[in-house]
Amino acid sequence: MTKLVLKTEVRSGIGKEANKKLRKTGLIPAVFYQKDKAQSLQMNELEFLRILKAGNQLIDMDVEGKKKKAIIKDIQYHPVSERIVHVDFQGVTMSEIVHINVPLKFVGTPAGVREGGLFEVHMHDIEVKCKAGDIPQELTVDISQLVIGDTIHIKDLQFGELEITSSHDMLVAAVIVPKLYEEAAPVEAEEGEVEEGEETEEGSEEENEESEKE
Repeated sequence: MTKLVLKTEVRSGIGKEANKKLRKTGLIPAVFYQKDKAQSLQMNELEFLRILKAGNQLIDMDVEGKKKKAIIKDIQYHPVSERIVHVDFQGVTMSEIVHINVPLKFVGTPAGVREGGLFEVHMHDIEVKCKAGDIPQELTVDISQLVIGDTIHIKDLQFGELEITSSHDMLVAAVIVPKLYEEAAPVEAEEGEVEEGEETEEGSEEENEESEKE
């Protein structure tokens, strides 16, 4: 499999106007941070989207011929077009301890779903602490044994020696009863009962007969 490398260039222009001109040419402004130093960069939008799609947490970067390792610290999106407008990278070494969000992959079909329940996801990723060289691409969660009413919290997850730093009380996922079944069905009158203000057909017929005799 070909190793993906993100090629970047040093960016000379800074400021809103310079960044707008940059984006019109298909480039994205970025900043590379490492050891209290910041470097302004620019990169091809399509190449960066390809890196994102690959799902690699640790990114190999080429900054004008210099090889660097980095993780993505922040991505800013345009509020209307949702296109990427800026990216922050944090340079790391393979042995460096980092805090990073890793996607969760839910596998299996909950038993409760087969019984009519609904599976709800409340968290799509969690924060972990590990060496940069040991960052997992994703974390797998088996949900096949969940029945209606079951929940998964951070404290229920274990991934070997990987340290989870997200709050342990946070809800990750749950199998719930659909609202359609939670709503109480209207109570129907039992056979023979007559609601107030109503008359039975027999009662009406008897009154009609009395009227005819008179």
